[in-house]
Amino acid sequence: MKPALRPIALGLAAAAIVGAGSPAAVAAGRPAPRRIMSLNICTDLLLLQIAPKARIASVTFMARDGARALFPGQAAGIPVNHDLPEDIVQARPDLILDSELGASMTRAMARRAGARVVEVKNANTFDDIRQIIRQVGQEVGEPARAAALIRRMDATLADLAAHPPPRRLRVVAWSGGTAVPGKGSLTDAIITAAGAVNIAARPGVAESSFGVEELLAARPDALLFGGATLGQPSLLDDEGQHRVVRRLYAGRRIAYNDIAHTCGLPQSADSARDLRRALDALPERRTAP
Repeated sequence: MKPALRPIALGLAAAAIVGAGSPAAVAAGRPAPRRIMSLNICTDLLLLQIAPKARIASVTFMARDGARALFPGQAAGIPVNHDLPEDIVQARPDLILDSELGASMTRAMARRAGARVVEVKNANTFDDIRQIIRQVGQEVGEPARAAALIRRMDATLADLAAHPPPRRLRVVAWSGGTAVPGKGSLTDAIITAAGAVNIAARPGVAESSFGVEELLAARPDALLFGGATLGQPSLLDDEGQHRVVRRLYAGRRIAYNDIAHTCGLPQSADSARDLRRALDALPERRTAP
């Protein structure tokens, strides 16, 4: 679309959606929204688990790959968007879910058009995840479904807590880059729930810097590495291929699902369970680095 025509198109879009009926008119006794749109991969994956497909108007173009990694087929047949104002015109939503960092232009357009916008914060703890799930469940009119997801997540976490490992292994999420998840990150919460110790969890910082020399000096029991985009583990782009690291940590490198460490989802607890299993399966360490 030519830049000169964009303001006109946005104005027409606003008029079209307002004409379809504003949710503000029924705010006092707000019914469940009938056309829900998500503009963020994390809200996509929550929405797909909480709302019936028939009431989902649109999810982002990344949702299908994300869903494929966590619950295959759940996003099939649902229209996708690219987080553009024009997408709001096509979806004609009455509710939009977005992150706190969503595009301000798109959100302003949605509000002007009469679509209610709900900002969902990022999660760094399992308490954050519970709050987010409840929030989305309430907003889409499915609190019971949301509560069921929380119960399932809490059951997984409770089982991990009730059966602690014999020894808390020391790990770090390191793929060769300079920044690793530290204290206050969702990855740190997952590592802790798995019964391990995140050696990058230093006071006051959510990210720590780890070079090869520092890694070797810290001597973790295992290295965790994120997979390719949206949770498809791959070593193709892994920077942690230093020959010394490969030799010393052969068989002690554990892949994790990126999306469950990035988005606050019930599956973040599953990631903690999977990490526990992978740590339990590590061979005995005969020689320390």
